[in-house]
Formats: sequence, C-alpha cells, structure tokens
Amino acid sequence: MKVEDIKLYYAYNAWANKRILDAAERAAFEQLTKPNEFGWGDLRGALVHTLDAEYGWFSFLFDGEDEGILDPESFADIAALRERWERQNEITRQCLNTLKDEDLLSIHTSKRDGAAYHWILWQVLVHVVNHGTQHRAECAALLTGFGHSPGDMDFTLFLNSQDIRSSQSDAMNRQDIELLFRYNDWANDRILDTAEALSSEQLTTPNDLGWGSLRGALVHLLDAEYVWRNLLKDGAHVEWLQQEDFPAVASIRARWHEERAAFWPYLAGLSDEDLSGIISYEGDVTRHRVLWHCLAHVVNHGTQHRAECAALLTGFGHSPGNLDFTVFLLDK
Repeated sequence: MKVEDIKLYYAYNAWANKRILDAAERAAFEQLTKPNEFGWGDLRGALVHTLDAEYGWFSFLFDGEDEGILDPESFADIAALRERWERQNEITRQCLNTLKDEDLLSIHTSKRDGAAYHWILWQVLVHVVNHGTQHRAECAALLTGFGHSPGDMDFTLFLNSQDIRSSQSDAMNRQDIELLFRYNDWANDRILDTAEALSSEQLTTPNDLGWGSLRGALVHLLDAEYVWRNLLKDGAHVEWLQQEDFPAVASIRARWHEERAAFWPYLAGLSDEDLSGIISYEGDVTRHRVLWHCLAHVVNHGTQHRAECAALLTGFGHSPGNLDFTVFLLDK
C-alpha cells in the first residue's frame, strides 16, 4: 500500500460523506433524531459516530492523544455537523500529507482495559474508511426510508465522477489486497452464520433497502463478486444470479464456496504490476480502470451491503456482531 493509494481512499471517503450530508440536510430535525435500532440512537447519532471515528483515530495516530467522544447533542443541525466535518477533512489531508510510503508500516500501540493492541498504520487508515462505508450504508437506509435517498455511493461511481483512470502509485502490493479479501470472506461468513438462524419467512421478508429481502441482499453480495471476477479475469459479462435459485442460506453458502474457489487462484496469479495496470471493459460506456481500484470496489461494496444485512438480522433478533476491519485484524 502506498500513500497515494491511501489518499485515494480518503478522497472517496470525503466524497461519500458529502453525499450523505447533502441528503441529510433535506431531512427534518424530527427525522434526524428519530430513535432506531442501528446502534447509535438515531440518524444524527450515526452521522456523528462516523465523524467521531475519523477524529478519534487521527488524533491517536498523529497526535498520540485519546480524544473524547463527540456528543451528538452538540450539533444542532446538519450545517453544524458539516462545518465540523470539513475541519476534520482538512486535518485528515494535512496528516496524510506528512506521510511517506515507509511510514505506512509503522506500528502504533493503544491500550484499553489493561490490554495493549498493536496496529499497522495503513491497516488502521483503511479501517477508518471501511468503517465509514459501513455506517454510511446504515445512514443511507434511514434517509431512504425518510424519502431522502443519497443515491449510489459505490467506489466505482466516485472514480467515474472524478474521472480517475490511472494510479499514481508504482505498484499495489498484492499481499495488501489479499488481506482485504480475507477480511471480506471473514465478514461474509459472519453474516451467513447469523442468517442461518432465520426462518425462510424472515429470509424473504420484503424490505426497502433495495434488494427486496435479506436473501436478495445476500445474493447481490455474492453476485457482485461473481460478476466482477469474470469481468476482470476474462472480460466476460455473465448473467446475474437469481435469488429464486437459492431457497436457503445453505445454498447461498455453497455457491459462495464455489466462487471463492475460482477467485483466490485468480488473485494469486496477479503480480504487483498487474494490480496497477489499466484494464478496459464495456459497460454503459467503455471503462478504463486500474485493476486494484476495481478489486477495492468489490470489498467496499461488500462492506456497504453487509451493513444493510446486519441491520436486517439485528431487527430479527440475530445480530452478527461487530464486523469492523480492526475486529478481523485482532481475530485472524
């Protein structure tokens, strides 16, 4: 992982946060503070938590300070939250501008409840963006329910909007990409393990999150990996998987095992130079993208829709627990 790669992640993070804030400004105060079961009290609480994670981690990583938690009550409206977020964006940019590539492998140690945790810098920096994707997905679901959808926040849409077609780094390290996909598999397994506790009626209960039901969202997650692998490996467009072909979680899991068996040899065959190479494929228009950007999108897309699945599972009384990248790092 290179500093320019990390900066691209944070440019995406700021872009996606702005889309959420733009949508949230259309919500009434009563909607911002309406209680929900997503874990942060209300929409305002989830937005402040997303900001707070970036603020807290950057304070620790670059100042060595364990700052207190931001209080949602101190933000009277979205304008106040936006102003504070813009200050954090500038702090984040200044911090990232101090880094050299070799700094990304530095170790930072935190202590909590008498235990010491050792973090590799680049992994924590990626965690902050991944964490943002997770909670933005929750916020987007709430906003959509209020009639204020923020629209698509995929990493690929950001690349399109910024007309990013090349990479400024010399090469992406394949080991780093492999770590992200190991996380992706780990988090997907936690979702599937939890989903197996549901009845078939719960699995297919309609919802407004965009894929019809929890089964629809799970198949969409699998489908994205399947479609992108075929596109990146062979330049082939394949038919979308149909959720009706998967009557239970066990059948989804079995098909996912097949997909992993095809994906991992493909990834293992890529060199660092391959990852920073440009690929072209036909979509709505001809796209020219850096290969690792597409792979990073698959992981980011998974985080987004797993957050929706986790919210649905929690609503059914079966929380999958914490799916943070940092939890995976401690668990692996």
